[in-house]
Amino acid sequence: MNTNDTEFRTIDFNKAKIVSTYKNLDRLISDNNDVISRLTRKLQTTLNASDIVHMFAKELNALVDYNQLKFNIDDDNIITIGDQSGPHSCQYNLTIDETDLGSISFSRKKRFMEEELAIIERLASTLVFPLRNAKLYHSALQSALKDDLTGFGNKRALDAGLHREAELSVRHKTPLSILMLDVDHFKRINDSMGHIAGDKVLKDLAATIKKSARQSDLCFRYGGEEFMVILDDTDTVQAINIAERIRVSVEQYAYNYKGKIVPVTISLGAATFEKDETLETFKSRADQALYKAKGQGRNIVVSSELDIIDSHVRPIAHRI
Repeated sequence: MNTNDTEFRTIDFNKAKIVSTYKNLDRLISDNNDVISRLTRKLQTTLNASDIVHMFAKELNALVDYNQLKFNIDDDNIITIGDQSGPHSCQYNLTIDETDLGSISFSRKKRFMEEELAIIERLASTLVFPLRNAKLYHSALQSALKDDLTGFGNKRALDAGLHREAELSVRHKTPLSILMLDVDHFKRINDSMGHIAGDKVLKDLAATIKKSARQSDLCFRYGGEEFMVILDDTDTVQAINIAERIRVSVEQYAYNYKGKIVPVTISLGAATFEKDETLETFKSRADQALYKAKGQGRNIVVSSELDIIDSHVRPIAHRI
């Protein structure tokens, strides 16, 4: 391995064990309180990948000095331990049963000795099964929080997401708004064209909502044909503008099922989080606004704070 330039090395722990050529490796390990057994026990106590990597890093650092450790779970999830990297590094891809578990790298200012590389590789073997279990757990958790049809978060994910965003809103004193929306006359689509057509409409609708919302907005399927969008750092007027953009995009999109265009519109209710109110009250205000939108002819946006009809915003004297 070249330790001056970062070089990938794949270690498949299912096909072959790491065999070190350093003859005193076993003595080094045993001289450090049976670090393999201790580390193995520790890593079995959690299903959090970050905790696993931090435990590993602490034990390894007692045996091998390094300036920085990086573990790449994927392109969007990188765990970094240590502030400064160095010109000398070693890097490994970790796989088992043809499953990619990520890559781990170590860097420092001086070259790694052969015995140090042997220790790194030996200890790296303790990561594989804990990381695989963590990955399986994370995948199962994500599946449990996702709506299979639309790919949006489900009601369970919504409850967790709204709770988290409300806490952040209070902590940072930033506005938080939500949109509750419902497909107008959705039962007619199911009754006239069948549930497969209805599912196709919901799937396409979700894609339209996602495209019309901002990247930071969180989208959920709340019920059968009901959806909710969480808008962080968003006041009432901004929420209305986003809601109207979604409404127009849905109305203008050509929903097609087996060559037949299916006209689709939505009604939306908006609410902005108020100090000291409960999340149930917050959601209830958005739901009441949605109910009012349906009562006023559908295909409109109604806010708990402002009344929006036919894309025109006007203050109202009373709250709904």
